[in-house]
Amino acid sequence: MTDREGSNDAPTSEVFARIGDAIFALDDEWRFTYLNDGAERVLERTESDLLGEVIWDECPATVEEDFRTECERAIDTQETVSFETFYAPLQRWFEVRAYPSESGLSMVLRDSTDRVRREQKLQKRERALQRAYGVITDHDREFSEQIDALLNVVREAVGTDYATLSRVHGDEYVFEAVAAPRDADLRAGDSVPLEFTNCERVVTDEETLVLNDVEVDAPELADRSGNAEWGIACYLGVPVSVEGEVYGTFCFYDMEGKTPEFSDWDVTFVNLLSKWVSYELERERRNDRLESFASMVAHELRNPLHIAQLYHRRAADGDPDAAEEVATALDRIERLVDVILAIARGSDADTDRERVELRGIVGEAWSAVTGDDAELVVETDRVVETDPLHVRHLLENLFGNAVEHGGEEVTVRVGDLPSGLYVADDGSGISDEGTGRVFDAGYTTDDNGIGLGLAVVERLAESNGWDCAVTESEDGGARFEITGMEFASESDP
Repeated sequence: MTDREGSNDAPTSEVFARIGDAIFALDDEWRFTYLNDGAERVLERTESDLLGEVIWDECPATVEEDFRTECERAIDTQETVSFETFYAPLQRWFEVRAYPSESGLSMVLRDSTDRVRREQKLQKRERALQRAYGVITDHDREFSEQIDALLNVVREAVGTDYATLSRVHGDEYVFEAVAAPRDADLRAGDSVPLEFTNCERVVTDEETLVLNDVEVDAPELADRSGNAEWGIACYLGVPVSVEGEVYGTFCFYDMEGKTPEFSDWDVTFVNLLSKWVSYELERERRNDRLESFASMVAHELRNPLHIAQLYHRRAADGDPDAAEEVATALDRIERLVDVILAIARGSDADTDRERVELRGIVGEAWSAVTGDDAELVVETDRVVETDPLHVRHLLENLFGNAVEHGGEEVTVRVGDLPSGLYVADDGSGISDEGTGRVFDAGYTTDDNGIGLGLAVVERLAESNGWDCAVTESEDGGARFEITGMEFASESDP
């Protein structure tokens, strides 16, 4: 490279020296003949140190990469070669152009680290989206398996060791699914007080919470047991809602501050997948209700249908009273259909209300389900505004439950509450566990029971806008309280 005589241009070497890219030249024996300032920075050696030295001896890192292979190809073909390489000593990527000549090789290295890392980040995000899509569309997996797989996909994508789907149960925070290191002391099914966690704020505010450094971003949370005892230093949590109510949280956290920080993409990704989790939980709940309702229909219709079939056969054999019994059973089925429709429609049910004397309807319900040995005590003379069919069916199920669990000699008492009535018995009562589950479809302590009678009671109460609760009676048995009823005043016709 020679300068043009008489030119006003700066010497070529000075021009190259000012260029930010790394530029150096090698002779045909791979010895340095020139380095600009950029090359000195990249190779971390001065020109005076390297001139006349062989590149492979002085810069061994270049031998270990594809750098040497491409340089030799340029010399062999005498064609310009372009490639990208990672230079380990600097942990940087470079775009390289090698210009061959008969006397050696000129090299230009441009730092491409930022672009490569952006591309790698985009590729990582694309892979995460593809993996997440593969999980949520894999209908051969159980929902719990999908959640486990999804937690692992997301924690890898956002860069945390811990990922959980948790449910809020009263004041408790229950870990329903956990992805964590093998040595972590945390398993699905574990629970902690809600106030122990950062998730309490997510649940209370119903908003996403992003903490790259707990002590810096939310010092008021730093002393919480979960952060202090577990050492949680960064946290990303989003609320999971089911049917308009907060179910729990979808959260990701680690024991070190987040570097780099959670990105907008991380937050969006987690929020997006939490919506899918919410949808699937709602779908499962709907399916459970549909299955429960189908079982409830079968439970309610089985007995009168069996009676109708029995007496129909007797009628065919000439029994003169059978036709009346069949008609009675069919009338009961028709009434049950009305009740079932009311339950299905819930609070949207169009209920025909009328004045109903509780004492009379209690007696009818008692006669329908009990034998001679059980005793009924009625302590109400109230008149309520309701559908008589609904309140009678509700009472029949409560009386049936009392006899089923209290025995044929049980005493059942019906009395007034300020806004409703109670049905109490002197049977064996309900355990602490049962108190919380007694209205769940399928819950029963009877080996021969199917656990639907009290589920019908709760659903029927809800469809009429009433509240239903259970507690212990004065005699140690069960006491069911139905509140929210509308009483007819004495002046009503």
